[in-house]
Amino acid sequence: MRQLRLSSTHNNKERSMKDYLFIQSQDHFYDARTRAQYEMAIALAETQQNVSILLVQNAVLAARKGVKHTMFDTLGAYRIKVYADELSLQQREIQPDDIHAGINQANIKLVIDAMLNGDKVVWW
Repeated sequence: MRQLRLSSTHNNKERSMKDYLFIQSQDHFYDARTRAQYEMAIALAETQQNVSILLVQNAVLAARKGVKHTMFDTLGAYRIKVYADELSLQQREIQPDDIHAGINQANIKLVIDAMLNGDKVVWW
């Protein structure tokens, strides 16, 4: 993930602006909160924040091709990267060729790297 450097007025030290990684575990078909959560990610992206979303557990069900979920196109329009957890896909027998074109596979290393980088990681 990319870091931006901003100068801070506190102690005149350089500090970095961290990215956001949201971990989405809720299936949008069964949990009405997911739309509001995606809208929050868009609001952050509108303020020039770098935002990524990792779909885990049942949230990967919405990543399948042919599922009517226009939110992924909207997220892409705001340059929000969307990933689907490899293990969650395997557990649900979803093949890599069966996921939406704008979604990439990732593993838990994505979360670990974000945490080590000091990014803001939020589990929904």
